[in-house]
Amino acid sequence: MAKDYYEILGVPRDASQEDIKKAFRALVKKWHPDANPDNKKLAEEKFKEIGEAYEVLSDENKRRIYDQTGKADFGNGQEGFNWQDFRNNSDFSDIFDEIFRNFGGGFGGDSFFGSRRAAQLDLSVEIEITMADSYNGVKREIKYRRTVDCDVCNGTGYEGNVKKCPTCNGTGQERIAQQQGMFRFVNTITCRTCGGKGFIGDRKCHQCHGSGKKSIVETRTVDIPAGVTDGARIVLRGLGDSEKNNTGDLYVFIRVKPERGFRRVENDLIISKTISFPQAALGSDDMVEFFDQKIEFKIPAGTQPNDVIRIKGKGFPKIHGTGRGDLQIRINMEVPRKLTPQQRELIEKLLDEPVQRKGWFGK
Repeated sequence: MAKDYYEILGVPRDASQEDIKKAFRALVKKWHPDANPDNKKLAEEKFKEIGEAYEVLSDENKRRIYDQTGKADFGNGQEGFNWQDFRNNSDFSDIFDEIFRNFGGGFGGDSFFGSRRAAQLDLSVEIEITMADSYNGVKREIKYRRTVDCDVCNGTGYEGNVKKCPTCNGTGQERIAQQQGMFRFVNTITCRTCGGKGFIGDRKCHQCHGSGKKSIVETRTVDIPAGVTDGARIVLRGLGDSEKNNTGDLYVFIRVKPERGFRRVENDLIISKTISFPQAALGSDDMVEFFDQKIEFKIPAGTQPNDVIRIKGKGFPKIHGTGRGDLQIRINMEVPRKLTPQQRELIEKLLDEPVQRKGWFGK
C-alpha cells in the first residue's frame, strides 16, 4: 500500500464517516497554509495529503476499492487523485467553508484569517498607579482621542449624490486572486477606487474634506480592581476608533509604580521591619503600617535576622478567585553605631555569660 490514508487522518480502519469527517476538519484547521505562514511548503504538502485521504475515505465506493486493493486507482489509470476535481467537490467545499466562515474566508477564497478590520480600530492607553492603589483598588479618569464617522456625511466622505462603490460593492475592500500551483489564494486590500469607504459621490464633505472621519476627545472613568498587577490589561469594549459598522476596543494597560520598602510576590505583600536585639531576644509586640493600615503582630523570643513573620489574609486580593494573599514581615536587626556607657556595660556583662556558640552571639 503506497499510502495509509487511515494513518494520515489518524482514524482506525473501521472508522465511521462521521469520525472521518471529524478528523478531517481538525487536520484542515491545523495544516491550512494560511495558518502556517512560517512553514508554508510543508503545510501545502500536508494539506494535499489530508485532502487526498479524505477524498478516498469519504466516498464509500472508493473506500471499498482502496480497502481491497490498497491502491487509489479508480479506473482512470492513475494512482492517486485529481486535486482540481477534489477542490470542486461540493462536500469538501461545504466543510471547508463551514470551518473558516468565522475567519472571513473559504477554500479558494479569502485568506485564513480574513481582514479583521475591527482589530485595526483598537486603541490603547496606559495608566500608572501606586502600590496602594493596587492593594485597595481605585477609580481613574482618562482622556484620550478617538476617530469616529463624520456626523455630516455619516462616514461616506461625500455630500449630494452618494452611491455604493462599483469596484468593491460597498465593502471598502478589493479581492486580488492569485494562483500558486494547486492553490488559489485571495488577498484582501483596501479598495483603490473609494479608499476603503465603500462609497463614491459628487463632491467631498465640507466638514471632513472627504475623509469620512472626525476626531473627538473622550473622557472615561476606569474602575481598576483591587489586586490588579503590573502589566494587567482592562478592555473597554466599543470605545476604540469607529468606522461604518465596525468599532474597536480600548485597551487600558496598568503600570504599578514600585515603592521603596514594599514588594509583591504573587499575591503576598512583603515588608521589611527593623527591630532591636532586645526585641529579638526577649520577644515583643510590634506594629507595621502600610497603605493606611496598621497591623499589630507578635515578635517571638529568639527571632533571628531574615526571619519571616507571616500574617494570613493581609496581602493583595486575588483577582481570580476569592481571598487574599499573606503579609510577609521580614525581620532586620538593628545594631547601634554608638553606645552609651550604660549600654556598653550591659553588653560587656553579656559577653561574660557562658553561651552556646550559636545564633546571634556565635556570629
